[in-house]
Amino acid sequence: MRFIGCKENLLDFIETFVREKDLKGNVFCDLFTGTGSVAKHFKKLGYKIISSDILYFSYVLQKVYIEQNQYSGFVKLLKHLKTDPVDETLFTSDGQNAKEIVKHLNNLEGVEGFIYKNYSPEGTHNKTHVRKYFTGDNAKRIDAIREKIEEWKKPNLINKQEYYFLLASLIEAVPFVANISGTYAAFLKEWDKRAFKKLTLEAPEIIKSNEAHKVFNIDGLRVLDQIKGIDILYLDPPYNERQYAPNYHILETIAKWDNPEIKGVTGMRPYENQKSEFCNAKTGIKAFNEIIKKNNFRHLLLSYNDEGIMPEIEILKLFKNSGKSEVVEQDYQRYKSNSNGEKKNGVKEKIYYLKRVNQQNLLNDLSGGEWVYFLNSVEVTHYSTKGADGFAHHLRGKHPSPKPPQLMKKFIDFFTKEGQIVFDPFMGVGGALIACSLSNRKGIGVDLSKEYIDLYKKVCKELNISEQTAITGNSFEIEKLLPKNTQIDFILTDPPYGEMLSKKRTGQKKKKTGIAVATPFTNHETDLGNMEREIFLESLKDIIAKSAKYLKPKGYIAIFVKDLQPNGNGHNMLHCTITSKLLEIPGLFFKGYKIWYDATQKLYPFGYPHAFVANLEPWHEADTLEEMSDREKI
Repeated sequence: MRFIGCKENLLDFIETFVREKDLKGNVFCDLFTGTGSVAKHFKKLGYKIISSDILYFSYVLQKVYIEQNQYSGFVKLLKHLKTDPVDETLFTSDGQNAKEIVKHLNNLEGVEGFIYKNYSPEGTHNKTHVRKYFTGDNAKRIDAIREKIEEWKKPNLINKQEYYFLLASLIEAVPFVANISGTYAAFLKEWDKRAFKKLTLEAPEIIKSNEAHKVFNIDGLRVLDQIKGIDILYLDPPYNERQYAPNYHILETIAKWDNPEIKGVTGMRPYENQKSEFCNAKTGIKAFNEIIKKNNFRHLLLSYNDEGIMPEIEILKLFKNSGKSEVVEQDYQRYKSNSNGEKKNGVKEKIYYLKRVNQQNLLNDLSGGEWVYFLNSVEVTHYSTKGADGFAHHLRGKHPSPKPPQLMKKFIDFFTKEGQIVFDPFMGVGGALIACSLSNRKGIGVDLSKEYIDLYKKVCKELNISEQTAITGNSFEIEKLLPKNTQIDFILTDPPYGEMLSKKRTGQKKKKTGIAVATPFTNHETDLGNMEREIFLESLKDIIAKSAKYLKPKGYIAIFVKDLQPNGNGHNMLHCTITSKLLEIPGLFFKGYKIWYDATQKLYPFGYPHAFVANLEPWHEADTLEEMSDREKI
């Protein structure tokens, strides 16, 4: 239905922001829900919805689309109607009962009631104000249907759920025959062709869900007093000085059916108790501050645009004192309310994002739930190397073992706060540095290969993300590459593991393709990927020790390690060997490991049907992400 500020065309923009920011949680609260388009969308996505609006007709819609998870049976009413010789229909299937009741309402004869007498030219003909909101026929149909719903309610022939369902059906049908330009603040002098259509109800489509949703018809601040543990708080308040209640006064009257005292040319009902503080810049900022101070949400999203009356500088000032914030925007083409598609000026639709920061959390910006989630022993991923999830893998895949930026981001988000510095002494094509850009951190990377660094820069351009500091050089000489006063907050790296890639292929890749050539990272003698095992271990120890000198006190180091295929001469747990070697560095302590399980990888029946052989392809069998083994230690 037509509604000021409806976000129907911006749902993808809002959902994309939530997904890209990886906003965890289950409870989505919409405090200015209006017609409920955003709340309905996120209900479909599986969230538990809390919604509210001070308009009663909005509450009616919420009671149906948000609170109801299945169709009502209308059992008592059906038994009543079955005794009526006019209607002998037997109702059975899911949703069909409701549709037949709506059909029954559509077949009613019109009556001259409140809407006819006050909002049609026939009914107001002998009065001071002749109002042309509806044709006489449609006004009488509205009256007949609304009276019948009340008639069924009083003897409890319908329950509350069924009552709201039928009201919502009527409320949604009215705008399609109203002689208005978009709101009910005024009617058109000449009849719009839509006004001559016959009022026809349709059954609302119920969104099925297993969650217990809750809706309110009260001021948003009072909702926040009653509801705790909100994960995503979504706000879409009025943008200008136009109050919503007078713009939708007829829908309010139809919803409440309270025979109000009306006045003026438009037959306005009283609305003093339904005024929004957000229709004034000063009171709006004050109310917004009160919402933030409630402090019972993890993420706040404010939908607003560059024509909104609350100054952006004031919004950001509130955010600055409450957590970390961000603003994203999208071009949005406005339309005149009755222009037949004629475009008006475009505006910038914005999302102001605030994440509550736990001031006691000294390590990162995560909530307790997000912290616990990261502590899972196994990190299972299903990252594709194609499309958006691939992060330009067609370029990054030219490196023998590029790591998914999404995976690197999870470690960066856990071990650092926004704006801190992450260092990767073996950056390759920059998986960690890309993750820094995604997480609003500062990244520094070093690699021997200018070719790989150039690829990283091409990836940044293609993805339209900021480049981090990428240095072509040898990490053995890190003290020459980094300024002496550099302080690193976190070291995250994926080093070469000795001669794995510099050896000829022997496994599945060779069997499939017949290709046995080696794929070393580079041809440099000082490349760890060209070193025998013992020299590699000492070299890795040397580079990590030099890097650690730049690490802040109590800082963390995370290293990707790929275990080997057993060969009968000892254990294959390279992660144990590397850990033991790095513990020779003074001041370095082992804190634990996670297993990365790449669920996109194939498993092979090695040894079948004679002997057990672990699914651990030697790393030198891999030249793309898809071909890597399915488990790694971190």
